[in-house]
Amino acid sequence: MSNIVKFPRVRKLPSNKEEKIAAPPTAPALKSRGPGLINGLVKFLWVTTVLVWPILKWVLSIITFFQFVRMLYHWDTPNVYAGWSFLLYFTVLTAITYFVSVYKPKGL
Repeated sequence: MSNIVKFPRVRKLPSNKEEKIAAPPTAPALKSRGPGLINGLVKFLWVTTVLVWPILKWVLSIITFFQFVRMLYHWDTPNVYAGWSFLLYFTVLTAITYFVSVYKPKGL
């Protein structure tokens, strides 16, 4: 069986030529492009990240694991900031995972 889609009927306009349909109000000619540009950039970045995510996830996870092992090795070594490096890599991995998994730009 097939799906039957019934389209709405077209209403005829009154034939009286004296009645004119008022045009909808137009938006101002000079519109700010700032939010549209930023939203477009975020959409582009999100789509690009989602497309390379399977490979990027593995690379970032391996680097983060390496930083974790490095942090454990240099735990009591002075002037080596391996803990902060691991925290930075882990934060980036978590933020990108959130960006890909939970966040969805408007209009997609």
